[in-house]
Amino acid sequence: MFALALLLFQGGPPSLSASVDRDRVAVGEEVVLSVRAVSHSVEPLQVTLAPMNGFEVIGRSEQTEVSLGAGPTRVTTLEVELRALRAGVLPLGPVRARQGQQILQTGALKVTVTAGPGTATAATLSPRVKRILERAPPPSRGGKAAVSVLASADTVFVGEQVDVVTAAWFPRELRSQLRRPPTLQPPAAEGVWSYPQPVPPGIAASRRVGGTWYDLFVMHQVIFPLVPGQLRITEASLRYSVPVAVQFFSQEEPFTLESRPVTLTVRALPEAGKPAGFSGAVGRGIAIARSVRPAAGRAGEALNVDVAVSGRGNVALWPTPELVWPASVRAYTDKVDDQLATASGVMGGTKTFHELAVPDSVGTLVLPALRYPYFDLDTRSYRVAAAPATAVSVAEAPEAATARALPPELITDASAPLAERITTVVPAWLWALVVLLPPALALAQSARARRIVRRPRPSGISATGADRRLHAALRALVPDVDRYSGPALSSALRAAGIDATTAARVTAAREAYLAARYGPQPEGADASQLARELDELTERLGATSRRGPRRAALASLLLLTLASGVRAQTNPEQLYHAGALRAAADGFARRARAEPDVPAHWYALGAAQYRLGAEGAATAAWLRAARLAPRAAAVRRALRMVPAPDDESAHREWIAPVTPSELALAALACWLLGWTFFLRGRGRIGARVVGLVGAALVIGCAAFALADWYREPLAIVADAEPLRLSPHGRAPELASLAAGTAVRPLRQDGGWWLVRAEEARTGWVPAAAIMPVHD
Repeated sequence: MFALALLLFQGGPPSLSASVDRDRVAVGEEVVLSVRAVSHSVEPLQVTLAPMNGFEVIGRSEQTEVSLGAGPTRVTTLEVELRALRAGVLPLGPVRARQGQQILQTGALKVTVTAGPGTATAATLSPRVKRILERAPPPSRGGKAAVSVLASADTVFVGEQVDVVTAAWFPRELRSQLRRPPTLQPPAAEGVWSYPQPVPPGIAASRRVGGTWYDLFVMHQVIFPLVPGQLRITEASLRYSVPVAVQFFSQEEPFTLESRPVTLTVRALPEAGKPAGFSGAVGRGIAIARSVRPAAGRAGEALNVDVAVSGRGNVALWPTPELVWPASVRAYTDKVDDQLATASGVMGGTKTFHELAVPDSVGTLVLPALRYPYFDLDTRSYRVAAAPATAVSVAEAPEAATARALPPELITDASAPLAERITTVVPAWLWALVVLLPPALALAQSARARRIVRRPRPSGISATGADRRLHAALRALVPDVDRYSGPALSSALRAAGIDATTAARVTAAREAYLAARYGPQPEGADASQLARELDELTERLGATSRRGPRRAALASLLLLTLASGVRAQTNPEQLYHAGALRAAADGFARRARAEPDVPAHWYALGAAQYRLGAEGAATAAWLRAARLAPRAAAVRRALRMVPAPDDESAHREWIAPVTPSELALAALACWLLGWTFFLRGRGRIGARVVGLVGAALVIGCAAFALADWYREPLAIVADAEPLRLSPHGRAPELASLAAGTAVRPLRQDGGWWLVRAEEARTGWVPAAAIMPVHD
């Protein structure tokens, strides 16, 4: 009976299936082998994969699901990600499974691997790497993996290219046993400029050694030595793990192999024959060229002068050529571009130095010839690349440019407004604490007043006035002084900065006064002496409290001064005054993005755009500056130079005379002052308290309303642009938007914006046609 129950519980026999996601791939592409094993028994089920020659295992995942119904069912799914390494019809499988005495086996799956485009073979390697691999030694031990580091040369000059190739030999039979790809760590070297190079995936070469096939995998990097001497290239390491058994969860034995280090001799550049002006350029076939855009210029307008140095070598380390400018030209460095290229394994490219030249006189501008000395690695000697002189015709500036009204001078204060700095630096939780603290103190004071049991106040105490003055001085130092007495009062005074002797005297005098006033004995001849003691302590405490605010104010002023700093003028201002307006606008734009709370940056950007004729971009930048500094005279005058084309745009461009931050700080000041009068009046609500708290609420609502107005998306139409029905250039036109029209951006779709224009009309305009006012 027990055997029958066990047989029913075990269920039917196991099943095994295997499949691939596709049966035709190219070399280097991936294929997934899926194996599904179903078991209805509690006995373990072992699945074994046959060697997968021609494929590389790049990933492996396994999942098991167990269900208990009429009998236990275990479904194991194994997925193996493979990469094809060579062309042909390659078999996958068979897959075998063993459970007790039962053995299951699937048929072999065939995958056709074609040698199509992108084949990862040795043919895709550069000729330099191929020549290095021909010298790669085969493994010395049969059937074992090996790793070595090879260099293209053992003696080189400073700045000469050295190819470092890491070669890892793997027996095919060993690689088929790995569950995960091996890890190859390339070597390192100090005192070099390094460029890692891409290598084709898969096998770079194959070789038969002693009856065993080995596959070669490589890593490639290019280095340029920077200093002469002995250059040591460290060891490369190869790590892999081999399963000790065929079961899925069997242990793996790790292996780590290291190559031998490589030492190169780096020679210094020779001193003999070194030309004048040589600054360290090293390469092969270096040439220099110069181009000027536009070919003819005008006085006061910037010319783009590009000097390109091209050839083979380490482009990044080629120095700047010596440029000589005529006295009538003001020159400014713009940027440097590097374009790398590799030909037959040799690195090179072009390094372009962009300069801006502003001529200040009419006539023919002659730019002198260029010389670029360098050390040529082909001839092992110094050479000089040269470019001829260039003549540029410079005409007078157009009359329209001189007759056009210029915006006001640039704002020199390159700092954010004080209100913006305060509201930005202080976190939101601290603002909330400052706002909620006075009402909390008022509630605490009211609750304490209800708990105090008042004693009858005797009359005729001559020291009462002196104690009242002392009490006021104490409250300036310890706001809740009524809660302390005896040693607690002394400790509170010490914490407020009072010395121990004075704190002890104050405590003793207060205790003496309270005993004389509320004690059973009447106040006698010592009342006048007690009053003098209280007045003396009051004067001493008052001097201490007066010194404290001065020190705090001085510290605050010092911190504010350090925070504001002094910003020196940089290239954008110089370019602006020199007439290089496009470069100046780019510089001001970078500053505005880095410091968006500084109105001077936005005003300068608008001034540069206005002088370039981009009035829409100028309006957007000046509106941003006006929102930060609404009372700045230069900003107000500049905005009058670009009036709105319609009433709706004028309404949307409205700027308040104050900023939301200033309103918020004013509301906070009224709020704190009103609650201060309330607390000092012991909870009496007077006209001052009502007026100040009411003003705080009104000003605070105005601050929120103005901030919400400025948060509304706003953009300015740069040039006259049609408003279209849909986001493409051939869509029907709904209306024509004049330059300077203020619109509300609603949403973006690719390179188009849906905007709301005047009279609540919505339509699409190109993204490049509008200039946003907000971020």
